[in-house]
Amino acid sequence: MTVLVAYASAMGSTREIAQHVASRMAAALSGVECRSVEEVESVSGYEAVVVGSAIHNQAWLPPALEFFTQQTAELAKRPVWAFSVGMADALPKPFRNRGAALQQQRLEQVQFQEVPLRGHRVFSGVFRADQMSAPLRALFRLIGGRFGDVRDWEAVDAWTDQITAELAKPAPSASSGSDPA
Repeated sequence: MTVLVAYASAMGSTREIAQHVASRMAAALSGVECRSVEEVESVSGYEAVVVGSAIHNQAWLPPALEFFTQQTAELAKRPVWAFSVGMADALPKPFRNRGAALQQQRLEQVQFQEVPLRGHRVFSGVFRADQMSAPLRALFRLIGGRFGDVRDWEAVDAWTDQITAELAKPAPSASSGSDPA
């Protein structure tokens, strides 16, 4: 089974999640590769694709969007899963679940229309104070936001294991079950 785990990362958090996903999948499947979307010329040599991007301004990064646009025809021919890395878990507790759900819904309605996905998850990443302007940083802290590594590796592992189990299943038999005798 050849699987591509492709990613677009701005600060490295999404890349690290993609590498983790690929490494975990490779323990059960052969032929798993992890590459930046900017390094991928074609997905035609892969049987399945997992693609992820950081979320900036409620959208995937431009290289990830370009990847999806350029590869649409080939992606539509194979199983595809997507993950997005946002900041929901860095938000104050009352906003976390709602923030993640809104991000996921918006992305699915706007960005994944041409390629039927087997699944899409929004994970949180790493947020450093120096990634924001001073006024935004102060507002973020004032409303109860938190900086740091807020990745939920158990959730990433569970999602990866679901995909791996699905890909490891033998293909359905083409026979109808009747004996040609």
